[in-house]
Amino acid sequence: MPYSHHSHSGQYVAHGENTLDEVITRVKQMNFRVFCLTEHCPRYAIDLMYPEEEKMSVEDLSTTFDKYIKHAKKIQKDINNDDSNRLKILVGFESEGGIDEVQTKGCEKLRERYNVDLVVGSIHYMKRIPIDFDRPRWIRAKRHYDTFKEFFKDYFQCQNEMIQRLKPEVVSHFDLIRLLEKPDTDRCEIKGKLLKDIDIRTDWPDVWDLIDKNIDLINEQGGLIELNSAALRKGWDTPYPKREIVELALAKGARFCMSDDSHGIAQVGLNYDKVLKFVQSFGDKMPYIYYWDIDKDGNKTVNKREVSDLANDPFWQNYSH
Repeated sequence: MPYSHHSHSGQYVAHGENTLDEVITRVKQMNFRVFCLTEHCPRYAIDLMYPEEEKMSVEDLSTTFDKYIKHAKKIQKDINNDDSNRLKILVGFESEGGIDEVQTKGCEKLRERYNVDLVVGSIHYMKRIPIDFDRPRWIRAKRHYDTFKEFFKDYFQCQNEMIQRLKPEVVSHFDLIRLLEKPDTDRCEIKGKLLKDIDIRTDWPDVWDLIDKNIDLINEQGGLIELNSAALRKGWDTPYPKREIVELALAKGARFCMSDDSHGIAQVGLNYDKVLKFVQSFGDKMPYIYYWDIDKDGNKTVNKREVSDLANDPFWQNYSH
């Protein structure tokens, strides 16, 4: 899809690649329609730093973020005022949820201070431990809970609180908690089943109820749920979220957008051809893909495009070889 609501660069995120300008050059080459710049917001405690940030301070993260916003808004002004291309740039940030009240308030202040177009709401931490960095850290976080069910339940509870507080325009990688599980060896302590055999709806109904509640909350706030292609490059056979959550969300009238969650030019639009096939597999249940857009006056709005029309976009020539 020629829309992405979630992206990063190596210029402003230590685990990314390439400069922001290099990313934008690639975006133009691929003929995107909308591309959102959403670097990670700062974290406000030293114990939350990633290994590649060991030489940085908390203050460094805030300084870097300020430089990012100024750079991104300059790019946005230059591109959105140029009538010779169809590309629109939106500027925002990705939240770092699941940490504490200090982090949440920090995100609220960033939205107000910088007047961003969108917040990409995500949960990356549980008990102050990153849950998508590597398996050992995921296991460390899980040890705070007696069961996998309670681990998952608290994740979706954190997600609920994040949605309530930040009112994100886009909810990112909805079921990220599942990324580092080993479904063929991890076993539910309550049911005795392998995680791959767990039906959340029937085996963990209180977890399913939270998922249901979160979808309702997103709908009430007018947000979009992203189909995030990063899951495919990380070993899944679908984007985030998995099919059963997409089916539930569609039945409840949720609106889906597209994101590549790229961290450099090599990942811009990566696996979007596979995401298109995933979208098409839902047939009439998913007739539209939605996207945030912005007009000449800087006002943002949600637009939609029929999947059948989208499939004929020149963008897909990127995947014809």
